[in-house]
Amino acid sequence: MDIRDLRFFCMTAEMEHVTRAAEKLGVSQPFLTRVISNLEKEIGLSLFDNVGRKIRLNENGETFFRHAKKVLADFDELNTEIGAMLDRHDKSISILCNMSSYSPELIMAFRKKYPDYTIAIEFATIKDIMDALAAGEADFAFCSPPLTDDPLKGLKTDLVLCERCSILLPPGHPLIGRDTVAFDDIKNEKLITTSKGTGLRINIEQAFKKYDFRPQIVCESNDMNLIIRSVRDGMGYAIIPRWQLYSNPELKQYCVDVDIPETYAYIGVTYNTMPCAGAAGADFKNFVVQFLDEFKNMAYGNI
Repeated sequence: MDIRDLRFFCMTAEMEHVTRAAEKLGVSQPFLTRVISNLEKEIGLSLFDNVGRKIRLNENGETFFRHAKKVLADFDELNTEIGAMLDRHDKSISILCNMSSYSPELIMAFRKKYPDYTIAIEFATIKDIMDALAAGEADFAFCSPPLTDDPLKGLKTDLVLCERCSILLPPGHPLIGRDTVAFDDIKNEKLITTSKGTGLRINIEQAFKKYDFRPQIVCESNDMNLIIRSVRDGMGYAIIPRWQLYSNPELKQYCVDVDIPETYAYIGVTYNTMPCAGAAGADFKNFVVQFLDEFKNMAYGNI
């Protein structure tokens, strides 16, 4: 016995007529008769009595009908739940990143435009990001420096932003108000920065190495809000992406541009071209490009 047999039985019981039930179900009358007969043989009981040209449920049939209707209702409810789960899965986007500065505004803007989508975003190392993308465990990654394309694993990276950095200084610091600052100006200052392996740290360490600059690091954190607060409390200075001035315009008065050509970072969005990302993936990728283009055109001229 299967769900189809129960549906055919219930329709026949409700219409009390095999021919009419067969027409309603879109099958032939002999076929429906065989289904009912096989069902009665399987359970070992007759389910209908003949009453003139009609058939009616007997006592066995009434009991069987009540349970069959409950099974069908439960099955329909299960199908509805499965459909809802599939719909939620189709509208879910998993993101990994090795930086935190860019995600809040972008994600909030995306959710505002696509409120039905669910976003999951987590910090991860570059190796873990590449493994997750290759295995289909993540849909997108934001990385700096950008990940290298890997055609064998289906990984593709699009460059979406070239970001410059500024130095955030504590209130009242004597360097505030200058047009630019060089490494020599901060060689005796204490640095608050992100942890090793983060996108910001990787990029500034490349500049440190080129200029043989050895900063006095007094605090490391992946929490940009903690870094900003620590600077405000006078613990030291921080090198921050200029995006932070867009997110927190009140910081502009405490920031100075860096007079070092290498203090920039390329941001890439990486995805796997092999799995079918569906509409959610296409919507998100297109939104990222448009959002960052608008950000570059709007924000940098006012920072």
